[in-house]
Amino acid sequence: MTSNPVDPPEKDRQERILDAVLDLLAQRGISGVSMRAVAREAGVALGLVNYYFDDKTKLICAALRRIEEQDVALVAFDPDLSAEPQLRAALRRIVAPEFLTTQYLSLRLQLWSLAQAHEDFAAINTTAQQRYRAGLAVLIQATRPDLDREECDRRASDVDVVQNGMWLTALLGLDRASLRRAVTRCEEIALAP
Repeated sequence: MTSNPVDPPEKDRQERILDAVLDLLAQRGISGVSMRAVAREAGVALGLVNYYFDDKTKLICAALRRIEEQDVALVAFDPDLSAEPQLRAALRRIVAPEFLTTQYLSLRLQLWSLAQAHEDFAAINTTAQQRYRAGLAVLIQATRPDLDREECDRRASDVDVVQNGMWLTALLGLDRASLRRAVTRCEEIALAP
């Protein structure tokens, strides 16, 4: 029997630590994230946070990578399913209730601002954007095989800009009808002849 390099209890502790980082970022911004504050928020010993993460930068990088994986999963293409429903579902997920909470939208705002705080954060943010757009372009290409890759990339970029604008304005109180129209606009961009 082979063992997993990270046992479930260890993984649970790391997940709690990363959850705490994301909660603190959303509530207090980068200045509210310290190794001690994360340990307190996660309900673990400070030594455990230091055991898993060398410093605050590595801790925040790990949290950013976790968000990146969640974002990329939103646009993951399943070749066993029909392309167009997958694309439409991906475009609609952006306005799912869990993404329209003040907590999540505040976190998004903090994540965008982190790109200006440290070059490692900027690199992760750039890679995350590229991977998300690439995944979206794959969905568009699968739905519209008549389009060339460059056009699919352009449409994915345009959709991403609209989606980020939706999140930013939703934080300011944009109504649900406006969000539905924005999703429809994203569908039009992605599926246009």
